[in-house]
This record gives sequence, C-alpha cells and structure tokens, in this order.
Amino acid sequence: MTRFFLAALAFACAVSIAHAAEVVATVPTTAVILPYGEWLLAAANLFTAVIVPVLGGFLIQAVTKVYPWAALFLTQKRVEQMANAVTEYAVNAVPGAVKEGKLSIPVGSAVIAKAIQYGINNAPAKAMEAAGGPQGLAKIVFRKLNLVDEADEANTLAPVLSNLPKK
Repeated sequence: MTRFFLAALAFACAVSIAHAAEVVATVPTTAVILPYGEWLLAAANLFTAVIVPVLGGFLIQAVTKVYPWAALFLTQKRVEQMANAVTEYAVNAVPGAVKEGKLSIPVGSAVIAKAIQYGINNAPAKAMEAAGGPQGLAKIVFRKLNLVDEADEANTLAPVLSNLPKK
C-alpha cells in the first residue's frame, strides 16, 4: 500500500512540474517593470525643492497685499471695543446716568468726561492713538450716548473738549 501511495505521489509531482513548466512557457517575457517608487521619490524631492518655495512666495505676496486692509479692520474693531468699554463704564460710574433712558446735557457731559478719563488711564496707547486721542474718543462716546433731543455738540461735547489738555 505504501508503494502505491509513493508511486501516486511521484506521479503527482511529475504532473505538477510539467504543468508548471507549461505555465511558465506561456507567460510572455516582454513584461516591463516600472520603478514607480523612484519616480515618486524624485517627484517629492522636486516638490519640496522648487514648488514649496514658489508657493510660499505667492502666499507672502498675497499676505502683504491684504495686510493693510486686515490691520485697518482689526484697528477699527479695537477702537470700537475700547469705546464700548469706556462708555459702559462711564454710564455705570456717573450718578444719574441710565443705560436705556435718555441722558440730560449735564449728565451726558459728565459721562463723556468720565469715559475719556477712564480711557486715558486704562486703554492701550495704540488704541487711544487709533481713536484720535482723547478728542477723538470724546466724539465717539458722544455718538454712542442716548441724549435728550436738546443736546448737541455745542452744549454737550464742547465743554468736555475745552477742559481737555492741549498737545
């Protein structure tokens, strides 16, 4: 029985070798193997050596063209935030001033004066300069206040501006 088994095994090996030789003989030998790994490495080196600096240059050029507009926008937002903060502080600090109601002329002048003083004491110098100094801040605060109908620049803002130190 073992001889029969060994003979069958030998026959199967011979048949498989013959079949493998036949398969190898039918495969065309004109296959081209592309070394795409080397190409990818060369392309990556080209990209990092040439294209990245060029794109960086374009990005820097775009930023330099947009920067003045962005700086102006950010400065205006900073001034607006400062003006809101000093106005809110002054309305809370001056007796007789209310947030929702109308302010009389003397109370409005007191609120403007208090807001300017608070801005001078606490606001960053760059923000005060961007607002136009104490005079510019006074005009911004004047526009933000809800004053009585009789109030105008001459009777509410002018007395505050006349008390400011001149440069």
